[in-house]
Amino acid sequence: MAAELTSQQVLREWLFTILGERGGSMPAARALTEMERRYGELLSDGDWSLTKRGDESKWWNRTRFERKNMERAKLLVPASQSRGVWTLTEAGWGEYRKIADIALIVERAEEPKASIRLPGQPVGQKFPARAEEMTQRVIRSTAVAEYIKRIHGHICQICGIRLITPKGAYAEAAHIQALGRPHTGPDVAANVLCLCPNHHVLFDFGALAISDDLSVTDQSSGFSLGYLREVPGHEVGREYLAYHRSHHARVRDVPEV
Repeated sequence: MAAELTSQQVLREWLFTILGERGGSMPAARALTEMERRYGELLSDGDWSLTKRGDESKWWNRTRFERKNMERAKLLVPASQSRGVWTLTEAGWGEYRKIADIALIVERAEEPKASIRLPGQPVGQKFPARAEEMTQRVIRSTAVAEYIKRIHGHICQICGIRLITPKGAYAEAAHIQALGRPHTGPDVAANVLCLCPNHHVLFDFGALAISDDLSVTDQSSGFSLGYLREVPGHEVGREYLAYHRSHHARVRDVPEV
């Protein structure tokens, strides 16, 4: 009797989990490797057996097949656009969140009741106090930001996701070399990227590094996230990318106290 294979639905949920926990995108081979590292012990002997061609395990082959099904369901960015990087679409993010919420509910249900410690709710203020203050801020060029978002069609240059809200498409203009002190970067198109909110935050905090060849690296894991997408009419300034890498390298080198 042939060994039972892990269902396609389970493989799909595992792939959603891996991609969602890694920021929504990952090169194909890396995604499969991560799935193996995390779920390998749950795979059956049949899953580990080789395909008829003998070039890869059945679960690896069946996960690739499921990736195609997810693409047809518009849960992943089409392979023709993602350059070998498996990337969640907005609908894909929605499915991942459902899976993550269910996993959290199950995890909490399995916890011993005595181990659950809920923090006390702060009292807060019914009528918060008000105070006047004077601030100085950098005046950003709305025209530059809107140009960058419009020329990219509000599509994130890293993950390829285009967020749709009731008011239309949404993306954020991210300065590579920040405008404020001590960075004092220029507010020009070459110093701006079109990013989704997630990758904007990760980039600003130095969790992502972009090389001069536009390859994007996750600094925490060292994994490649593919290449930054460019479009005619927007050339990214390599000098600003170099500044970003240098600045965040210095931040990481500061010893903890």
